[in-house]
Amino acid sequence: MAQTVDADILAAALVGYQEKLKEIDARMVDLRRRLGGKSAAPSAAGAGPVAPATAKRSVSAKARKRMAAAQRRRWAAVRKAEAAAAVKPAAARPAAAPKRVVKKSPARKAKPVVAPKRAAAPKRQPAPVKRAAVKRPAAKSARTPKVAPAPAPEPEAGAPPVVAE
Repeated sequence: MAQTVDADILAAALVGYQEKLKEIDARMVDLRRRLGGKSAAPSAAGAGPVAPATAKRSVSAKARKRMAAAQRRRWAAVRKAEAAAAVKPAAARPAAAPKRVVKKSPARKAKPVVAPKRAAAPKRQPAPVKRAAVKRPAAKSARTPKVAPAPAPEPEAGAPPVVAE
């Protein structure tokens, strides 16, 4: 019997939702009419799924062949332009600047060349700093016996007694 009640409840809910849908459709029609006469007929939303507004376009095989041929022509033109740019005639290339030759005077030629001092000597690395070993205190063990507190010193014979609070 529980299944019958569930089915009855579901059927009633479906009827209620369909009524709300009709009411919403009527309001939408009214709004469309107010906006300027666009589609005043109620939508067929309850009739089933709506087809997409634009269908996917298909291209024929002949058209695909024409597009492929055009693409090949474009790439051939690009490759031809690149090849022409790579092989320029010698006259079109800019001339290389002549190398500058520095001539030494006779006085400069007579002066002996002296290498700067320590030019070839490798740099010395600083000696590493030795650190002293640091002794750390041993960790306290959990088994160390506890020492009883030292007894309080006894008051002197003439002093007043000390009262602990």
